[in-house]
Amino acid sequence: MCPVWGVVLWWSQILSLPEIEKELATIGRFVLHHEETRAKDSANQVFLYLWKETLSRPEAFSYPFDSVETVSNICPPDSAFRIFTWQLIDFPSGTHRYYGILVRRWRESKKSSWKVKVLELKEKSEVLEEEDIERRTLTQDEWVGALYYHPRYTTHGVLMYKGQALVPRGSRIQKERLTYYVLLGWNGYDRKRNFKIIETLFFNPKEPDKVFFGAPVLYVGVVPKMRIILPYAETTALSLNKGWYVRKIGAKKRHEAIIFDHVSTSRRGGRVWEDPRPFFGADGTYDALEFQRKKRLEGRKGVLVYKRNVIPYAPEIEGYDPRVIWRQREEATKRLLRYGLTP
Repeated sequence: MCPVWGVVLWWSQILSLPEIEKELATIGRFVLHHEETRAKDSANQVFLYLWKETLSRPEAFSYPFDSVETVSNICPPDSAFRIFTWQLIDFPSGTHRYYGILVRRWRESKKSSWKVKVLELKEKSEVLEEEDIERRTLTQDEWVGALYYHPRYTTHGVLMYKGQALVPRGSRIQKERLTYYVLLGWNGYDRKRNFKIIETLFFNPKEPDKVFFGAPVLYVGVVPKMRIILPYAETTALSLNKGWYVRKIGAKKRHEAIIFDHVSTSRRGGRVWEDPRPFFGADGTYDALEFQRKKRLEGRKGVLVYKRNVIPYAPEIEGYDPRVIWRQREEATKRLLRYGLTP
């Protein structure tokens, strides 16, 4: 361990938040960019400890930590939690490891004081290989590691939805309000495979100090999924973001949704390769998850419903004028001719 970082740990309880932020930014850059994995592992232990100690302070919940650029830092509109995620890359093998901290904030009534609990997210990378991973609820000790990113066209980095569910409480079935959160993430995994992840997160009102990953609210067919895993090759790209779609080209009505590339499997000679996963990638069509507030499925109301082969809508092209492109092309051609060059 670097002696300087040892001193930081020793004094962390009396340092101000701006001073700790400065140290976190320095260690974070080392963890991400340094070439020696063993040194990064040692630094990451300090990094993780310092985050947990700092975020346990009540005043740290609202502190921005903007200068720690190597760490994703997002929260939902209701400020029920903040989630911090980062990665450690083993450059020789090309594998990625993920670390995370979730700070849960709640209070039992409007008049009671806020309670805060810091939860370390412990990655189990092997769950990505399991066939039933999309249909399992997981705890913070078996987390599907990812860097969660801020969806575009949104004020907050976590998407929040409200619905209802029939929940067993003892011998009775009760109708309860349901708040669940959707995270969009990326996992670099190894030299062959990457993953984009649509993760759901929720809290049990009876156990507010615990977090659960995987709510059965993503309806891809009759049976819901807890999360959606989108594998794709290292050499390809795959989009996953917030946006809109239209039901037909030229339609004016837009439907807000989570839009993502449809994943297809490469084939050779009409047969799937022995391990097709490294060759998954976007096929040029798009899918969507649309929130339907009034939709009721299996006792749930307010769910995300899968839509196949949608037409994405891009608001940035509304003001597109081809005459601007033509004018720019003409001006560029004139400049080339002025210098005796052929366009």
